Amino acid sequence: MSGRDAMRKTLEEAIRFETDGREFFLKAAEKAKSYFAKLIFETIAEEELGHIKRVKDIYDQSPNSKIQTASLPISQISNLENVFQEAKKKIDLNRIADADELEAIRLAVQLEIKGHDFYKRLAEEALSEFEKAFYHQLAQEESHHFSILHQVEEAMMKSTGLG
Repeated sequence: MSGRDAMRKTLEEAIRFETDGREFFLKAAEKAKSYFAKLIFETIAEEELGHIKRVKDIYDQSPNSKIQTASLPISQISNLENVFQEAKKKIDLNRIADADELEAIRLAVQLEIKGHDFYKRLAEEALSEFEKAFYHQLAQEESHHFSILHQVEEAMMKSTGLG
């Protein structure tokens, strides 16, 4: 398998991973009973859509074209942290301690850890500097999602008196 074919296979795997993640977050948002959880899940789902687009943009490049190495796609600054901070100000955390939502947050945390590990592995296996940098960037974004979701989990635990 050529380097280009291997890269395309890896990108297909990344697209599947991000698509599955987006579906998880959309379903979690649909089932969420609180505005807080719904907003967090919807925001992450939108950020996952951005990941899908960026991976597809690289995947869709002509096989004969040289993969750009000059710069990484610029990701939008995550709105997730702002959403979390604003929601904390507006929402009574004592009203969001639904067990199903807490479990969904915990599953989301695990998904983001898996995403970070997935992209970290791809970065380590990458053949070009562009690929390494691209996958490192996605790994960092997954870590950022993990960090925010962990904060959400802590806030929910405190609201139930369990944290």
